[in-house]
Amino acid sequence: MVENSNSEQISVAEFISVIVYLAEKSGNIIREVYRSKDIGQEEKDFGQGPVTIADLRVQRNIEYNLKQLYPTLNVQGEEDPATYAHFPPTIAPADITKTLISQDFLNSFHAKRAPYLDQLRKVYSESSPDATVFDKFDVKDAVVWIDPLDGTSDFVKGNLPAVTVLIGLSIKGHSRIGVVHNPFGDEDQSKGRTLFGTIEHGLFRIEYDEEVKDREAYLSREIKYIEPFNFTDSPPEDHSFTVAASLSHFSAQMKSIIESIHPVSIKRIGGAGNKCANVALGVVDTYMHPTAGLKYWDLCASEILIKAMGGYTTNVFEERLTYPADGDRQLQGLIIARNPQYHGMIVRRLAPLMQGIRAFFR
Repeated sequence: MVENSNSEQISVAEFISVIVYLAEKSGNIIREVYRSKDIGQEEKDFGQGPVTIADLRVQRNIEYNLKQLYPTLNVQGEEDPATYAHFPPTIAPADITKTLISQDFLNSFHAKRAPYLDQLRKVYSESSPDATVFDKFDVKDAVVWIDPLDGTSDFVKGNLPAVTVLIGLSIKGHSRIGVVHNPFGDEDQSKGRTLFGTIEHGLFRIEYDEEVKDREAYLSREIKYIEPFNFTDSPPEDHSFTVAASLSHFSAQMKSIIESIHPVSIKRIGGAGNKCANVALGVVDTYMHPTAGLKYWDLCASEILIKAMGGYTTNVFEERLTYPADGDRQLQGLIIARNPQYHGMIVRRLAPLMQGIRAFFR
């Protein structure tokens, strides 16, 4: 992948508004495909799992619209362009709402979080939250990572609440802006949920109802700020971790690794993005993926939600995650926890197995 040499400033508030809109309208496409009963399921090469018409149509729409709005922006997605180029875009750039989020709104939360951000800077040294206003970014430093339908295995099985649309932005190799949209609610499949955030401004939640067509109603939805975790909270030595584990890839080896940090309570949850969202919302303490398989587009959007809440994310080598434009797109495993102290305890409990886990990536 060639590094972008173009220079152009993009508004953070506008960009968040755009990718929230694209994620939510992509959710409509996913619902449409599912209801058609013809999802076009095929298996990718080399055992990479299933792909459907929904995956391809969503990536086509997100990529097309971002390139129309920001022609020099580097946009990368999970699916091969040759597999979706024949799908016509059904989301029009002219229809995209760029004003859902205002910069004044974001700035007010940046100011509110100032003491909290001072704490975060002691840990997030390599991608420190901006002390001043984070109101724009330069495309030459940025890459958009798209997972058009995270949780495809769950989608084809009908486990719809596990499905997410992931749109993340990395700047100089670090996750900075993310949107995670769940098109399907647990109780009502016509109602979804959107989470978006940055370290500077925090994590926000918006409810989505596909029946709301009116532009003013769309713009007037409540945007709920989620209070971050206690960054200095330390779990007791006998703490029982609630761990998010896969629905589709839960092997005996994975179960054994998770149970090695006992006492534990395992919560089976589909989709990498959905598991990360459950950490960010405090439903579980941690999500571990001590094997290969995760890629940049699985985590760029999701990780920023964790960071916005004061959570801590590393690979199995205890290195912070990075998303270089010229990287191989492979993550070396994953350990996410609700704060650095929780993360540290998990690593200590994993210590007897860590050499073997790391050897898998050598």
